[in-house]
Amino acid sequence: MKYAFIASALVVITGLGFETGIVAAQTVKKPATIRTAAQTTVATFQTPNYSVRVFRQGSQTRMNVFDKTTNKLQLNAAPVQVQNSEQQTSYTSSQGGRQFRISVDQAGNRSVEINGPGEVIQETTN
Repeated sequence: MKYAFIASALVVITGLGFETGIVAAQTVKKPATIRTAAQTTVATFQTPNYSVRVFRQGSQTRMNVFDKTTNKLQLNAAPVQVQNSEQQTSYTSSQGGRQFRISVDQAGNRSVEINGPGEVIQETTN
């Protein structure tokens, strides 16, 4: 019915001396809504070479590690294992033959440690 109205309106406008034009109708679908679980930041910090974020997404704890020297994301929402002790909390994840460990102690000192074949990188901040 909507399209019939448009066509009849064009006929009326054409009869009034206006130039005819082409009308194109297009149906647009709304993009699918992707629901993601809410995120809560657990720890975030920067060292001279890395930016780190540990967060909870739903019931999982995850980690992002960005290498500022190469401008590459080393870990992107990687699931972590959480280890709590009286002195510190550690978050560990492995990817590509490398192990990433983020530690936060009771005094607020934070560190990132990356162990891979032939490399050990450790940086701290407070």
